[in-house]
Amino acid sequence: MLFFIISACYVTSLAINQPFLGIDIEEQDGKYVVVNIDSEGWADRHHVPLGSEVVSINGESPGEHTTVKMFNEVEMASSFAIQVDNQTVMYDQIDDSSPVHWTLYIIIPVLFFVAVLGISYLVHKRVPKRYSMGKLILFFLAIATGYISNSGAVRDDLYSIFLNTSLFLVSPVILIHFLYNYFQELNIYWFSKKLIYFLYFLTIVVSLLEKYFLVTRNYPDFFDPVPAWLLLGLYITLFWVIYRGLYIYKATPVGSVFKYMSVGMTLAFYPYIFLYLIPGLTFGVQIITLEVGAFFLTALPVTFIYLITRERLIDISFVISRVRYYTLLSILPSLLLTFITSWFWNTPNSVIEYIQVHLAIHVTLIVFLSMKEVVDFRLQRYLFSARYSFQESMHRMAKDMKDQSNAVDLMKVMRAEIKNVMNVRDIYIYSKHIKRDVYCVYDPIPNDILEHLHDQLNDNQLDVGSILETEKGFGVIVGFSLDKITMLWCKGKRDYTTLNRDEKTYLQTISHNGNIAIENMSLIEDLVKELKRLRNDQTQKYPTWLSRLLFTIAENQRKQLSIDLHDTVLQEQLFLYRKMDDLLRQRTDLPVTLHSELVMYKESLLDSIHLIRETCNELRPAFIEEMGLVQSLKNLIQQYQLRSNFTVYFSEERFQTELDQERVLAIYRIVQELLTNAVKHSGAKIVKISLSNDENEVVLRYSDNGRGMDFSFQRDLFSHIGLSGIEQRVNGLNGNLNITTAPGQGFEAVITFPCTVKKEVQI
Repeated sequence: MLFFIISACYVTSLAINQPFLGIDIEEQDGKYVVVNIDSEGWADRHHVPLGSEVVSINGESPGEHTTVKMFNEVEMASSFAIQVDNQTVMYDQIDDSSPVHWTLYIIIPVLFFVAVLGISYLVHKRVPKRYSMGKLILFFLAIATGYISNSGAVRDDLYSIFLNTSLFLVSPVILIHFLYNYFQELNIYWFSKKLIYFLYFLTIVVSLLEKYFLVTRNYPDFFDPVPAWLLLGLYITLFWVIYRGLYIYKATPVGSVFKYMSVGMTLAFYPYIFLYLIPGLTFGVQIITLEVGAFFLTALPVTFIYLITRERLIDISFVISRVRYYTLLSILPSLLLTFITSWFWNTPNSVIEYIQVHLAIHVTLIVFLSMKEVVDFRLQRYLFSARYSFQESMHRMAKDMKDQSNAVDLMKVMRAEIKNVMNVRDIYIYSKHIKRDVYCVYDPIPNDILEHLHDQLNDNQLDVGSILETEKGFGVIVGFSLDKITMLWCKGKRDYTTLNRDEKTYLQTISHNGNIAIENMSLIEDLVKELKRLRNDQTQKYPTWLSRLLFTIAENQRKQLSIDLHDTVLQEQLFLYRKMDDLLRQRTDLPVTLHSELVMYKESLLDSIHLIRETCNELRPAFIEEMGLVQSLKNLIQQYQLRSNFTVYFSEERFQTELDQERVLAIYRIVQELLTNAVKHSGAKIVKISLSNDENEVVLRYSDNGRGMDFSFQRDLFSHIGLSGIEQRVNGLNGNLNITTAPGQGFEAVITFPCTVKKEVQI
């Protein structure tokens, strides 16, 4: 950390105190001639002429100046003199850099470095201490320091050049190393660690050679492209690693992680590789400048810090698909705008400049379209009246549908909503038989409209969502079956205009939603009728399979409710309890009365916590799978004895069989219901429960000495005191329930069911 900070401070201080000159020279017949002036350099702003001869630098011969001797560039100079048109011009007040140079080479790199320091601290403090996180922090610091060293490298400072070359070479290798360690912790491997060692060896060798040539001040021409070609090879290897992992694991749970990394690295490295590095190595020209390519490196820390600090990731596939769509959509407009720009302004003078203009326009259009989609989604409801907002209307329709119990009422809701949103004239609802001219109307319909609709329906191929638009109005099909067709017909909009695209989409959507709701109502009615038919009128029993299904659904709902209570309300209560406890222990300056009230509230909160825990246990008995049936029943009985006035005697000595989880839970719920009835209704002093089994069946006996009841009206009693639920549970296990009771004679129930139940339905 100290090395990176000191290096960044040195390079920044150098960039502030030593302006970037931007003069390239060439030795011609013993003279050093200016052959190129970099834009935004000091020489460009002070109009140093091309073709002029540099006669001295810092009062010495140009050949003696280090940057000229090693790189054929004039940098790190406090003064220099040129000769042009037989006149000598002296430049000795070199003390400032351009605002653009300050922004791209000093301000943005420094801000990026400071941000990386903050990110590294966040990773160090917040992320669990893992070996891969150390590699990630090292990568962040290396890439940030390499970025900031650009400002010293363009000035031909030898230490900055070495720092820039070595850090940019080693950064991809560190990133590959991080990927290996990160996925190693997830037991995912798709490339060998020997590759990492080999890449480290290459980068170290090239960096040492770079250092040797810089120290000896003899930088050979053949070595100049070597770091760049090696960097290209490292980037190719990096992309091969990440995209090969994406190809192998894209269908696995970690596929989204690979997508994030691939997108982040593509965004960070693609401009530098394909618009700067490759064109420079192959054609000797760059489409974008080095500082612009380096600017995209800021995407890397953002990508990885988001990846390791968020539990849930955004839908990266959706983002990629939208960017791909906008990229294709903006190709033709960007080409057209490029042609128009070049036609009117005549600014591009080369193919590279044409490409630069096209890229700038193309990227601008992609960003604009992406931002437009976000703005539309967030601001549309505020920019347009809610009455005419089709999205809001569909939300209202969805809410209103929940309150409707029949198709007629639902149709009326749809009619009122459409009339309100679209500001239309009269709307009629009717149904027509497919093969006969028989109509079912909800309100009177003029005969001329019926005749008109008859012709339209016979001349068109229709389905749900089909829209008919004629000179007499428009209609939408909301129901279609083998027997009849149902339509909403409107006499037209009040402004006498035709339906626009959004209105047609709205009508189709609302008709499909209405049709689904109507079909669901019909299915529910048919299901209720079938259940009523299945129920035996004499025994009031549902089929065994249905009882088991209903109770299984109920138990799943109890379990989910228990989990929700435990994970939300209970945890919040515990948090408040701990905060209040800490407050009472740490604040010794509280008034006595306030302290007493807080203690009272703390105890009330503790009672509430116990009540929620008890409720969770009742909804889903804790550890019933681990403790077994007998121990769970003992815990249940102990809980009831603490809050009741009777004594429970429990016998289980003759119970030795192993039951499946379904029957264990059923017996537990039966005992729970019997004890609840004893607390609420029996007034008993003694309750006896025994559990036993033989080779064929399990027997559960319950008895108490309470007030009993008149059992001559079984059906009413079962529907009022919960015995119906017990009966249905027993019935679901193919068992029997025998009850013996009378007023003043207590209550006894004997429940038997086979040890092995033939399953009639797979749940």
